[in-house]
Amino acid sequence: MSSKKYICPVCKQRTGVNILYGMPTPEAFEMAERQEIALGGCCIGWEDTERQCLSCGHEWRIRRRKVEIENYILY
Repeated sequence: MSSKKYICPVCKQRTGVNILYGMPTPEAFEMAERQEIALGGCCIGWEDTERQCLSCGHEWRIRRRKVEIENYILY
């Protein structure tokens, strides 16, 4: 998983990280402590957000991914 930082659509800070869902490994806990990822919990859903801003806490979905999921469900 990439530790790249993304621009938050709300506060415009480059502090957005990917959210990891599922049972985290010890390495995932370490990445979360270094603020490289955010832990999203064990339950995974179709409508879950994919990124979280470490500055303001806003969570958002990746538009491209949302379209892919909608196409998968519709077809």
